[in-house]
Amino acid sequence: MSAFRIYCWAMLGLLLSVSPSLARPVDPSLSKISRLLFENRIEEADAALQPIESSRPSDASVLLLRGEVLFQRGSYDDSVKVLRKALTDPRLPVSEQTEGRAMLDLATATAEATRGMEEKVSPSGHFVFRYRRGKDEVLIPYASAALDKAWTALAQDFGDGADPEAAAPIHPIRVEIYEEIADLARVSTLTLREIETSGTIALCKWNRLMIVSPKALLRGYPWLDTLTHEYTHYIVSRVGRGLVPLWIHEGLAKFEEKRWRGPSGGGLSPAMEQLLTTALQKRRLISFEQMSPSMAKLPSQEDTALAFAEVYTFVEYLHGRAGFTGIRSLVKSLSEGLVETRAMHSAFGVSFDELDHSWRSALRSRKVRSRFGPYAEKLRFRKPTGGKPPATEDDESGDISDPKVRGFVRLGGLLRARGRLPAAAFEYEKAASQAGAPHPLVGLKLGRTYLELNDAERAISALEPASEQYPDWAGLQATLGSAYLRKGDLAKAEVALEGAISTSPFDPGVHCGLKAIYEQRKSPLLDRASRACNLLSGH
Repeated sequence: MSAFRIYCWAMLGLLLSVSPSLARPVDPSLSKISRLLFENRIEEADAALQPIESSRPSDASVLLLRGEVLFQRGSYDDSVKVLRKALTDPRLPVSEQTEGRAMLDLATATAEATRGMEEKVSPSGHFVFRYRRGKDEVLIPYASAALDKAWTALAQDFGDGADPEAAAPIHPIRVEIYEEIADLARVSTLTLREIETSGTIALCKWNRLMIVSPKALLRGYPWLDTLTHEYTHYIVSRVGRGLVPLWIHEGLAKFEEKRWRGPSGGGLSPAMEQLLTTALQKRRLISFEQMSPSMAKLPSQEDTALAFAEVYTFVEYLHGRAGFTGIRSLVKSLSEGLVETRAMHSAFGVSFDELDHSWRSALRSRKVRSRFGPYAEKLRFRKPTGGKPPATEDDESGDISDPKVRGFVRLGGLLRARGRLPAAAFEYEKAASQAGAPHPLVGLKLGRTYLELNDAERAISALEPASEQYPDWAGLQATLGSAYLRKGDLAKAEVALEGAISTSPFDPGVHCGLKAIYEQRKSPLLDRASRACNLLSGH
């Protein structure tokens, strides 16, 4: 299997075919409310439900809808009470009983998983965060800033209909942060096995964004991109009225996930480019049909990453043809009930088959920026609380496939542990030479050793190639930032340290380094960095 870097953390927009949703009532007025809930238009559903409740306060079907509205508003305990009351009515149709029990189970599990969470509203008022007190507090200021930027940017990309403020000026969008992947399994319809197999670490469903804390993974993950990815799902669900196919949904979310920090797109990582190129050579692209009902159902993280690369490049191709004018037209056509083939023709003026053929031709001529290195990596989840401590970046030499490289790294580690730094650097240099292409672990160890030798220039030379190839290794970015800071290059140090935070924000040295930079620059971000530095340092 070709080496690849998993980049599939930003999952999973919709789980329409596997998630509990109340059965559509026969009553037309209730059916309309159920449809509004499906479209993520909770405020409108609530307003439409209130007059019906006044005239039919004991109607079990009405109570079920009230229970779902409460659930989607985040009032989980109240939702449980109302759903239980509805399910005591023996006259409730069997189909509604079945779906109602599923919703009750979900509401009960979510209430238990979120009980005792802290709550904080973003400065703009657009988002409200729920999280556990402790290290995850450091996430909130960064998440607020990123999502507020995404709010403005996505409204520009998807038009006025993408601005939830018009429909929801009072109720902010809920963002829940879970400490472990087991919590995400509890509050979704995914199993723990499916989460671990596919690399699912975030969801947008039931009127909220849900992510796993970066501390649940060995090296974190690009959690700020992930939040923007899931927020894109939120927007597309509303604008597309719940009718955008999953693969288009995921392609749009992948295309927009860096929007909080710059233009749409941003390209694929070298690893994803190599993964896509290899799949083309072997003629084993994953079909759009195979991506349904959920990318979390694909058999491996590699397949999930490949699927994301495909849908990203397809949306990138569509955007290249007609910009967001074409994409907005596509989403509008889908929202009006057109099937995807007709919607594509309406938006882009050619048949879906022609678009598909042109996209595949563009893929075959796509230039890979650099050949991916010798390190095959998956998302690595930490053991649940109380479990055996996981491996760290410093004892992962077993993951190095080349025995010679592995031997040099282990010998270098022994020498470094005994304080024989020049000799350790010599062994790590031999490992780097033997590996050929940049290796993240080798580059990290060599860079840290040179930094300990007070040789910032050599540290940077060792770290930069690996950090370009593996941009989501927070350790590489953090060490590179320290090297630039020691050299006095504040601009490059700031970029690297902020890059580390966007993947794994729990290293106090990173925040304290930014604090030093912001102090010199008299930056308005000084207070944020100071608070994070103090929190994580235990001050």
